[in-house]
Formats: sequence, C-alpha cells, structure tokens
Amino acid sequence: MSARPILYYALFSPPARAALLTSKYIGLNVELKAINYAAQEHHSDWFLKVNPRHTVPVLVDQGVPLCDSHAIITYMVNQYGQSQHDHLYPKDFLKRAIVDERLYYEDGVLFQVIKDFVARIMYGGDIDYHRKSIELSHNANSFLEGFLSRSGYVAGEELTLADISINTTLITLHKLVTIEERRYPKICAWMQRMRGELPEYDEINEQGAQQLYLRFQNALEENMTKHT
Repeated sequence: MSARPILYYALFSPPARAALLTSKYIGLNVELKAINYAAQEHHSDWFLKVNPRHTVPVLVDQGVPLCDSHAIITYMVNQYGQSQHDHLYPKDFLKRAIVDERLYYEDGVLFQVIKDFVARIMYGGDIDYHRKSIELSHNANSFLEGFLSRSGYVAGEELTLADISINTTLITLHKLVTIEERRYPKICAWMQRMRGELPEYDEINEQGAQQLYLRFQNALEENMTKHT
C-alpha cells in the first residue's frame, strides 16, 4: 500500500482537475496516476475494482477509494489541510452550508450542461452545438452571476472549494459557449481572479479544458463526416 494517497485522474475531466488543484493548493503530496481514456483504461478490470462507476477522479487513501470529486476535495481539506486552509471549507456550519450549496449547484445544474453537450455530440451524433445546450449554459451562468453579485467569491468573501470546483467546470463551458463580459461581468472578473489565485492554473485547468474542447471538436467532425 502506498504511503501517500493515490489520485487517479484524466486532465480533460473538470472534476479531476478540481481534485488536482485542491491538492496543489493545500500542498498535499499525492501519487498521481493518469488514466488513459483513449485506451479504455477506465473500463479495465483493475480500474473497475477501484471504481465500478469507471470515472475519475478517484482518491485512494489508507486503502479506501473515494470516487466523487466533491467528497474527495472536502476530505482532502478536512484530513490534510492546515489552519491556513480553513477558508476553503469553513468550520463554521453556516458558512460550510453555503459552500455545500454551491457545490450542489455545480453538480445539479452547471455540470449537467456539460453532460447535455456530451450526450448530444459524443453519443447523439449532433453536428453542431444544440440550441437547448446553449440555453442550459446561459441558465446556469445566470445563477452564478447572481451568486457573484452578492460577494466576491461564489460562497462568500473568501476563496472556497466551491470556487475551485465550479471554475474547472465553467472554464470548460466557456470554450463551448463564450461567457461574454457584457452579459456576465461578475463571472468574467471572478474567472480572471481565479487564474491568479490557483496554483498551476494554466498547466492544469487551462490545458485540461482545452483537451476536453478538442474532444468535442473531434466528435463534431466525425459526426459531420457520417452525415455527408
């Protein structure tokens, strides 16, 4: 058994990037193991024993796998964070509840937009971004703009895990449906601030979002070829 926690990831995955960025932010020394989706490694027998859902990220600590990104990042801070990291997942129950609420928004609203794009393009054969997917994106953005109209960060006046996690999803959606400053000024200002506050942002978040964007573009091109 590894003395360090093991983090299975794929850089194109927004939830995996949230786990990576959180580990970097708190200085957690994890053993990184990239999963090769192109080779279908996530469907291999050995990985299904780790995570029957065949998704990333997965954090294995003390032999126990955690297979949900929000469970992973909150565990990282609770188990390995120092006092200077308390703002990420506050000990005050009301402040923590707000962070949890925003994480639920990401899972139940924002990330569902990416799932809609995936379903229509990678599995449904669409040859362009569907109007409904774009509408869902703007609907999710309007909620986030409202959160940021109340405070400088999505869950208050300090950086939290909600900012880290939501940002990994949003930067990906931004490449699919441009987030215009005239329409979403608070979101745009916040996204720029995240770029300066999160460690290895370009190497992890920007590069990973670009990888997923290219997967969408390749799928669109393949779908167009099938229609000709």
